[in-house]
Amino acid sequence: MNASRIARPDRRRLIAATAAVTLVASAGCGARPAAQTGANAEAKDANGVVNMVMAPDPVWKWMESQGIKQEMEEEAKIQVLTSSSWDEFGVYAGGHADVVSAASYEVPELEKQTGEKTTIFGKFNSDRSILAVGKDSTAKDICDLKGKKIVTHSAVSITIMWGVFAKKWCDLDLRAGGGDYELVVTDPQNAAGLIQRGDADAGLLLPDFSIPQLSSGAIKPLYDSKSVSQIYAEQFSDNKTELTHPQNNVFVARKAWVEKNPEEAAFLIKMWDRGVQEWAKNRDKIIEAYPEDFAAESDKDKAFIRDWLANKYDWFVESTYLDQAWVDSETKLFNLMKEAGYVDKDVPDPDFTILPKS
Repeated sequence: MNASRIARPDRRRLIAATAAVTLVASAGCGARPAAQTGANAEAKDANGVVNMVMAPDPVWKWMESQGIKQEMEEEAKIQVLTSSSWDEFGVYAGGHADVVSAASYEVPELEKQTGEKTTIFGKFNSDRSILAVGKDSTAKDICDLKGKKIVTHSAVSITIMWGVFAKKWCDLDLRAGGGDYELVVTDPQNAAGLIQRGDADAGLLLPDFSIPQLSSGAIKPLYDSKSVSQIYAEQFSDNKTELTHPQNNVFVARKAWVEKNPEEAAFLIKMWDRGVQEWAKNRDKIIEAYPEDFAAESDKDKAFIRDWLANKYDWFVESTYLDQAWVDSETKLFNLMKEAGYVDKDVPDPDFTILPKS
């Protein structure tokens, strides 16, 4: 879970991918107890240990390097063991983690794949993806791109939300293997380059993986460079100033695990809440310390991403804690997904657990 989250494998392959995953625990950690799986599996007592899988994350690295993580663990007598993997879902689905980061709109598919009831109990990053076209394109919005080649880093993930927008605004179908667009899946670092070369007409892009093309003007963002979350706030949210819907990184666990281990779950959210406080205070320092997590290869790149975060959109939340108003607003997203055909109408909305601040 991180500022530069890249593509996950297609969910249809997530179970098969689990066998190939090698877990890498944090330095100094001992043996890792495997999380229990199965629809009827009884949750085990965590005994002061949280197993979490996440992609490399600059805030987490900062917390470790500054000694904050260790200090909080020692005070609470709870330890968070992390596995670093770009295939977080594969590790989680294989039963090797208690907690996983996921986009909120991917949770119904996660439950379908694992056959287990999950709960969302914290938030971290909002959906920062943008829609961009070539510099000479006359397209003004996603509706103008009907029949065009659109590049993305995943057939699911951010493509789901842009697909919801296309269906809502234009009654068009943005899906892999058909629909009203030609969808091309590639690595996120290659997506903007395909537009620049003319090999794609548009792209669903992560701004930090598109720095050279955005900064040079080789591609131009539509919707005034607004992210999915900013557009969602304007078009679909009751609170137009709340820019944290939908979430590209929520904390997800088996519901039985959270119910069995409320202290460990609460500690994890408290630790990550400290992380977003550190981000707010030390954003530029964190970018300088870990530029690779923002795809920044030069001082010019770092300046670009600092400016984007300061003046266009900072996708880190102010607090990882949930409240009922936020949950109600996030839940509305799933009605849109059902209307757009991305979730069956009889599928229940994801469960949320609101933890008290400690």
